[in-house]
Amino acid sequence: MQNSSRMSGVTSDNLSCSPDMTQRKTLPQLLGTRPRRHRQRCSSELQLKETVIQFMRHHQNLGDLLLEVNGSMSLSCHGKVNSEDHDANTPGRSPFIASLLQEQALQMDLSVGLLSARAAMEQVQQIMQLGVMPKRAVILDSVQRSMLACLLQNMQELLSSNILSRLQFCEEIWKAKELLTLEIIWHLHKKNIVSLEELVVSNPDATAVIIWLFNDLCLLCLGTEDDCQHEDIQRQILSDIVTVLVRNGFQEINVVGSDPKVQHFPQICFTVLDRMIPWLLDNVWNEREKEVAAGQKAAQFWLSMFDVASFHGAISLDSLKKFFHHALTQILTYNPVLEASDAIRMQGEWCFAKTGPLLITLYRKLFVLFSAEELITHFQQVLETHEVNWQNVLSCASTLLVCQPQTQQHLKELLARLLINSFENYELESIITAFLLARQAALEGPAVFISYSEWFKNSFGSASGYHGSSKKSLIFLLKFLTDLVPFETAQYLKVHILYPPYVASKYRIMLLEYISLAKTRLSDLQVSIEELGLYEDLSTAHAPPKPQCQAMQDVERAILIFENSGKIPASVMEASIFRRPYYLTRFLPALLAPRVLPVSQDSRMVFIDSLKKVDKIPDSVYSSYVHACEREEQLRLEGAAMSEEMQHPVEPIGVLTTALEELSKVATNPSNSGVVSAQIAVISGQLKTMIDDDDYGDCAALDKPIQLDAAVHKFGPLELEVRDLLLKSFCQTFLIATNFNVPQRQSEWASLFVKMLCGHRRFLHAVLTRVLHLTSHQGSSLADVHVLGLAAFTVHLHILQTSLSLVNFSVHSAEPASKEGVSFAEYLNQFLTCCTGEFSIFCMRFCTAAVTYAVCLSTSSSIDIIKQSVPSGFVQKLQYIIPRLIPEARQEQGEVVEPTWHNLEGLHINWTTAALSVFKHRTFKELVRMKGLQLTFHDWLMSELAVQPDNDLLSDLERQDYQHWACYQLYLPSPISSGGCGGDLMTGCRIIINALMDFYKRTKVQYCKESDCSELPSLSRSCYESIICRLQEMVFDQEKVWAKAQGKSPSLETDHFLLDVFQDRLPRLELSNMSKALEHQTELQVFVRILVALPPSLLFRTHKDRLKTTLECEAFFHFTNTELRNDYSKELVIPFGITFHFFRGLLNTCVECEEPDCVVAEVLNKARAHCPLLFLSATFWWLRLEPVLITQWKQFSDTSLPRELQKMVDNQCWANRLLSGKMESPPSDSPWILGAFLYFTLQRKVGLTILPTIMREICAENELVSVLYLSLMDLISSLLQPKKESSGLTVTLKTCADLITVLEEQNKSWLNIFLAANKDRGPHQILYSMISDMEIKLLPVAFYSLIPGLDPKLLSSIIKHADFLSVAIILYTAMVNHFLDGEDIILASDQCDLQSSKQPDPLGLITRGRQFLLRTIPQCPVQNISQNRLQAACKDIDPELKAAINHHHQQPCNSDGLYSEPTIL
Repeated sequence: MQNSSRMSGVTSDNLSCSPDMTQRKTLPQLLGTRPRRHRQRCSSELQLKETVIQFMRHHQNLGDLLLEVNGSMSLSCHGKVNSEDHDANTPGRSPFIASLLQEQALQMDLSVGLLSARAAMEQVQQIMQLGVMPKRAVILDSVQRSMLACLLQNMQELLSSNILSRLQFCEEIWKAKELLTLEIIWHLHKKNIVSLEELVVSNPDATAVIIWLFNDLCLLCLGTEDDCQHEDIQRQILSDIVTVLVRNGFQEINVVGSDPKVQHFPQICFTVLDRMIPWLLDNVWNEREKEVAAGQKAAQFWLSMFDVASFHGAISLDSLKKFFHHALTQILTYNPVLEASDAIRMQGEWCFAKTGPLLITLYRKLFVLFSAEELITHFQQVLETHEVNWQNVLSCASTLLVCQPQTQQHLKELLARLLINSFENYELESIITAFLLARQAALEGPAVFISYSEWFKNSFGSASGYHGSSKKSLIFLLKFLTDLVPFETAQYLKVHILYPPYVASKYRIMLLEYISLAKTRLSDLQVSIEELGLYEDLSTAHAPPKPQCQAMQDVERAILIFENSGKIPASVMEASIFRRPYYLTRFLPALLAPRVLPVSQDSRMVFIDSLKKVDKIPDSVYSSYVHACEREEQLRLEGAAMSEEMQHPVEPIGVLTTALEELSKVATNPSNSGVVSAQIAVISGQLKTMIDDDDYGDCAALDKPIQLDAAVHKFGPLELEVRDLLLKSFCQTFLIATNFNVPQRQSEWASLFVKMLCGHRRFLHAVLTRVLHLTSHQGSSLADVHVLGLAAFTVHLHILQTSLSLVNFSVHSAEPASKEGVSFAEYLNQFLTCCTGEFSIFCMRFCTAAVTYAVCLSTSSSIDIIKQSVPSGFVQKLQYIIPRLIPEARQEQGEVVEPTWHNLEGLHINWTTAALSVFKHRTFKELVRMKGLQLTFHDWLMSELAVQPDNDLLSDLERQDYQHWACYQLYLPSPISSGGCGGDLMTGCRIIINALMDFYKRTKVQYCKESDCSELPSLSRSCYESIICRLQEMVFDQEKVWAKAQGKSPSLETDHFLLDVFQDRLPRLELSNMSKALEHQTELQVFVRILVALPPSLLFRTHKDRLKTTLECEAFFHFTNTELRNDYSKELVIPFGITFHFFRGLLNTCVECEEPDCVVAEVLNKARAHCPLLFLSATFWWLRLEPVLITQWKQFSDTSLPRELQKMVDNQCWANRLLSGKMESPPSDSPWILGAFLYFTLQRKVGLTILPTIMREICAENELVSVLYLSLMDLISSLLQPKKESSGLTVTLKTCADLITVLEEQNKSWLNIFLAANKDRGPHQILYSMISDMEIKLLPVAFYSLIPGLDPKLLSSIIKHADFLSVAIILYTAMVNHFLDGEDIILASDQCDLQSSKQPDPLGLITRGRQFLLRTIPQCPVQNISQNRLQAACKDIDPELKAAINHHHQQPCNSDGLYSEPTIL
């Protein structure tokens, strides 16, 4: 009725405002009245509006009104959830709703805040009931979310008008039968209507709040059936709520002056988070169960909350660290049901590779905010104050070690602290913890941590160990180990038995008791200690390999040691005695496995022969082995195979391939360092499972150099397949990673990959051998991506050289074997030769890639740090090869500062541009100035000498231009400290000569290893001649310097730098006596070869004293007397080349003097007196010297030859005339020179048969003795180097005998020429300075080879000489002493020569000499025997000979009788 009256009122009001309605109007009238009517309506607009409002108040539903929204927001209600709030000043329906709420509150006698809260809560509940989600879902559907958005807008407006009360709204929420869903709570929090803190604090029942919030968070993580649609909103809700919980749960609470209710909120937040960690771990631990897949998904969802980036700076770092610390503590202490004994037994299954990925992800996320040191410290605190879950503790430790390599050192320190504490306080928990952690770390392999056996030896293997302080400490350790025995696995018991703790001898019984108990435990485990391999891998707790596999491993390791040492390994010898069952039943069958024997003996065959020689292989077993090998050979020829190779399953290769492919995917993101570490650990674990006979797995082998050989392959099919797969994967991953990021911005995947590979020695050996073979044999055929990948691989190996055992030189290397070995990069550098154009180009490509990568890899600007990453050999190679192949590099150029890696990107690399860019780069220029990286002049010469001109990229003219540039522009001006010559030509010449000699020696070593060393190596395939030309040019320039400085600088006048070079090299020959002698001969041969190639004037120095110029060549005389005399003379003389070189230099130099004839005479007179060997050689070669010297002299002077040379001509003419039968008086020259001319002339022309006839015509004693002396030297030469003709030695002996006959006929003294030890050799002293020390030592041999065989009549004449017996006794004593000293007094080049010729063997010669003396002593006149002297000589050598002398002295001899030799001989 009221509404009707109101409507009638409104109608009557409208009618009263109009004229008579019944009067008809025309159309114009009607049109004219409209504006007036409009004005009448407007005047009552406010009244109308009020009427409508009143109407709506009585008919509007308040709940529906709250769900309505005006303006543009109505669109947003059906659109995005997160639309921005509309402008508060925008006019809307809020005033109407507010007035309506106020009116109803007044009517109902309620506060408007309470009414609005109830109305809003009713609408929220209605929205929740409209959902299609399952019961108690925490996520709204799209319709619910749209309606809620409209409601929230109106609630915000009501809050701004103070109509809605937050507190009463919170109370209404908790009064509701069904609690609000988590998404609604989140919206209220985000819209700042009711914050989560206000909502939680408003409920006094904290337990109910905790349960509700925990359950809803769990449901939120579980998600809905349609996860894809709601995943983003789920993550946002969880992130915001967790942010609130962490920020409040782990903050510093200020208790003073705070509301008690507010103080409960941090505790509630802490409790909720505290419940979430066990819930998470429950799901993680059930990771492998399929029926809890939903729980796994929920766990993954919650794990995302541990991403630091997800908090967006909303939480302080301190609060976040507290949260992560608490979470880690909860993980380590979660459900501690396992005892330490269980951990000891089961920890092998808790390594990184076997830990679930969810748990590993959780660990890695918690590690982000902490350093390794902080984490280890926290570990220690938890272990000391809590009861822990050992599985979580140990798996967490493994993850920490793998993902943060720097943890290793901190863990070692923790272990040390635990052991110190345990032995100081005898605390059992500390030592248990230490052993568990050490074993767990060792499970991850040697690339991560030292092996358990190594740790145990370091800790307890010496008197300085932790247990060595007292008996109580020892008892504590042994009791602990004893208590462990029932729970130990076999491998750890083996470690304790093989590497027992150090025990003093008086406590040995205690250790034996433990070892006995451990062996009993091994027996219970059905593991025989006798089956333990010689080199079994005891570094891990994995199951031991099968006995057959272990025996094969021991055989390979023993052969490797035998190759390196040349001796049977001590472990094999010990096993053959103390572990005979294993040796006979395991080791020998593996060693003597039947096979097809190679044509030439390999290491295995030599090893077997060595064992057979020392009776370590039974005859029956060896015979069976030989027959089995013969059967293998027969079956091979028939096309059958007697033994089948082990078939490896395909599955492991597939798993490894998948793991490597996954590494390629994760390596592209630099931020995925933890993921990369985890994936590397997975690859490492897979490699461990793929091979059993890992003979490099023992910890001791990690310190042993790897034996590499580019030409030998001793790997099985599985190793070859894995090797190729690893290299291929590395190169592909490297290419992919470099396409995304430059080297310095990549993750550490490559370094971790290489470090991981270093822990698998057998695979590492295979990979290194393959890299070596590729670079040394197939370098030119490698694609650019392969070159880049191999170069990067080598660089990372070089960086890890401190942790990687070094490779050893193979037998094919040109360098001597090294016990310590060298780094792989250094070893590989030897094979990167530039001898041909093809090798030079590859060397430039590889070294450019390696150096560029190493420089770009370093993130530091310190050149010292960069140097550690760059292999020095590669830097030196670039310094040599780039200027050689790229002429632009020889010019002065500016520096390049920007990175050069971009030059190596793309499918087609311009290597010339890349090489030139790195050569000009500032960092490279700084590197080449550092010591150890400089390419010195000597290094450059060694590289250039190795170039083969026929295969060189440079033509002869281009090579000459390059060498001139290097010698004169690059190295000659460079300071000595930089590897140059310091502007000194003489220094340059010295360096070149040393390089030529070093290169020749190196070439000879290579030649001998490739051939039988029957002849000297040829240098025709090298740049030897070119470098000799450069040396000649420098010497020529130096001579000009000397000529200009003549008389001004005494040092220049007296310095014989050429001979000094040789003398300076002698102290470096620190070898054994025999090796040093051979090395010295080689050095001398090379030096003489260089010497004769240089101007002969270098042998002389001019000295100008006022107006007179003299020549000085004492240095060359000394060189001849000391070096050439002993090691270079042949058949009494030095070679023609060096002799001619001296005389040619003499003539060339003497013409510069004022009186050439006098200068020549002075020099030759000095030669006669101080260097007779030179004059003797001139006598021998005079027929060849004379025409050349005459021709040379005529070029300088029109006069005749100098008088001393003319004497030589006269001597030769005199000898020729004697030969023709014309007896003339000899020229006025030294007797020994005349004798030499006569001897050599007869020897050349008609032989020595007529020599006695001619000598009878010569009355001079000295000439006769000189000729006899030369004949004796010829005899000694025949003994040293037996002639091929059987009559050679006979002829020489006859010649000497004839000469002695002549001397005896003429009653000349000649016996003293055999007494080399006589200080006063009289007129024959000069003869001894012409022969070598070896020939002087062989004078006794010549005496006893000659004298006993003389004619008896002649011999009886000789015996009557007064000095015969003393000479004979002295020579016999010297011969025996040489024999006793171990010197070969007879050196036959061939045993056949010794047997076929009349040469006596050394012992036979001594025996016959002794018999000769015993026969001749009675014939000697008694008065001529000096008894004391002779007895003293025979005292310690031959007592019987001494007795014979004494007996004959006491009883004068009867000349008709002979002394009978005792029958004892």
